[in-house]
Amino acid sequence: MTRALRAWSFANPAEFTLIYGSPVPGYHAPQETVPPASHTPEALGAIIRSALEAGELTPPRRPLPGPSVLLPTAVEVFGGAPEAPFSDLIERGIVLWSNLIGLLVFQVFSRTHDSVRDQSAFFDRAIAVAAEGIGLAVPLGEDTD
Repeated sequence: MTRALRAWSFANPAEFTLIYGSPVPGYHAPQETVPPASHTPEALGAIIRSALEAGELTPPRRPLPGPSVLLPTAVEVFGGAPEAPFSDLIERGIVLWSNLIGLLVFQVFSRTHDSVRDQSAFFDRAIAVAAEGIGLAVPLGEDTD
């Protein structure tokens, strides 16, 4: 899913910027733009939920302190709050999502070109590191650039 979003982001930088770029002061996006912008967190949430249900997540070493800071909508989109030891999984998923978008912003706008030799391999490694925050081990393959 993350690789597909990366490929789409590079193929459609203008659309990527409209969805994930810096907000324009005073501008409020039309309501019809909300569903397309929701696809990424919904897909990521479904993957996380599937991994949880399949028993593929490692419990966190250090749970986040309670109470939760989530809005009820986030819990609803995820399908309910997981029980301990994964009670902070939705918050951790939002961290993963924000890491993914931040990484894409850096790559689409060439912020890593002067420090990273293989952009695709770095992307995979960064996603693997971020996924560890939710307890998911992502296998790493060969360099691809």
